[in-house]
Amino acid sequence: MAKTNEHYVSEHVKVREVGAVETHEVHQAHAPRFNRARFDYDRRNRTLEMRQQVTTFAVMIFLTFIAFGMVAAGLDKAVVLPLLILLAFVQVILQFFYFMHMSHDGHGVAKIFMLSGIFLALSFVVMALYLAWLGDPLK
Repeated sequence: MAKTNEHYVSEHVKVREVGAVETHEVHQAHAPRFNRARFDYDRRNRTLEMRQQVTTFAVMIFLTFIAFGMVAAGLDKAVVLPLLILLAFVQVILQFFYFMHMSHDGHGVAKIFMLSGIFLALSFVVMALYLAWLGDPLK
């Protein structure tokens, strides 16, 4: 019986000792192959996502310019303040969905936590405004 310098580590990987160095050969049936269709599909999706992010960034810059323009124009505070809050809210939503990738699957728990935080923050703001306008309503 001839002695060889090969032995099997598992059923798919054959180890051959060459001098003092071991080399690993992966069985050809299990080697990963390049899939051109999958590569093209992933490339299109990454390009589309990058375009959405750049477009969203441009929209957010435009909304910021609008906000600065309203303040610089010296418009009435009763008009500017609600519009600034609305523009800020739109920018927060854009940030969540396009830069924090909340539009992707698998972010359900994060969405719930963020919506809960928004609800609590709005509750505190409404209560603070209520107390400020009515003075001390709990007398």
